[in-house]
Amino acid sequence: MTSPIAQKRLQQNQQTPHQLPLQTWQASSWPKAANLWVTSVLAAHNIEPIGDLVEIKCWSLGQVLQQATTQGDVYFKATAYLPLFSNEAKLCQKLGQLFPQQSAKVIAIDEAKQWMLTEDFGVAYEDTVQLTAWAEAFASFAQMQIHSADHIDAIAQSGCLTRDIHNLPLQLKSIFDDDSILTRLPTSMALTHQQYQAILISLQHSITALAQFNLPNTLVHSDLHIENIAKVNGRHIFFDWSDGCISHPFIDGTYLYRMKTTNEQQAVVHQYLSQWRHLLSIEQLHDAWNIAEVVCYAHQAVSYAHMINQLPPQGVEDVQTAFENAFKRLFNMALTAT
Repeated sequence: MTSPIAQKRLQQNQQTPHQLPLQTWQASSWPKAANLWVTSVLAAHNIEPIGDLVEIKCWSLGQVLQQATTQGDVYFKATAYLPLFSNEAKLCQKLGQLFPQQSAKVIAIDEAKQWMLTEDFGVAYEDTVQLTAWAEAFASFAQMQIHSADHIDAIAQSGCLTRDIHNLPLQLKSIFDDDSILTRLPTSMALTHQQYQAILISLQHSITALAQFNLPNTLVHSDLHIENIAKVNGRHIFFDWSDGCISHPFIDGTYLYRMKTTNEQQAVVHQYLSQWRHLLSIEQLHDAWNIAEVVCYAHQAVSYAHMINQLPPQGVEDVQTAFENAFKRLFNMALTAT
């Protein structure tokens, strides 16, 4: 179930597109306000900046800027206010306390603005890296998830939304009933009422079956691909937690599910699942993993539906393709299973 704190935040943020809070980088004070905040934080830590902030990645979901200093580079991030986004700054601060070996070191945050300043943690993997690197990284992440189960309340109180899989059918039904969302899909993807109902039934069956394995809800990244992971001195650093939530752990299989099934891909899955053998046999874990695929796609579809229905027109362009692909995967998987 969603915690009272997370539920209240979710209700506060579920507004029509034109009622969304102004993103901090849309204010007239930007980027001066960000420069002033970073400078003051650095001064408090006796660090001298060199020049101004430099854009690294700036789009509708967030802004990442780099600040050179006399003690090395630091990184500023502002995350968008969106209904299903966690307060990334607050969450990352907590993850740094709970999992310092797997988290970027946070220097300071502004919780209200969802700003944070972190130390440089090295270079992220590139998507061309061998799948053996994925296997190592996902095994490390599984351990992080397993240990997070002991800290769920603390994580939930640190800006992280709970997104229980049992809520997905109702959330999807609401989306299927909302023409303002469905009309944003290509006409070639239009379905009949009976097909939408079949998807909901298929999803419910999968959720019920998955629940029988009794795997605990854990910390979930929701966008866990190799380019959101860095390896520094033998340890894996996981970053970009804007989609972070508490849910079924296999939700983070999204990029593995989408890969072509090869021996190398299966090795990554097996390495990840092997970390959970204290709870279930490896055969049971593989069964649960296979059932979870459509649930994972439903989670992603709900995420992108909320983004597409909340962002202004210029922001929609940033996520339109991902939105379409999320629903395409869900439709194909769920309807094939019926």
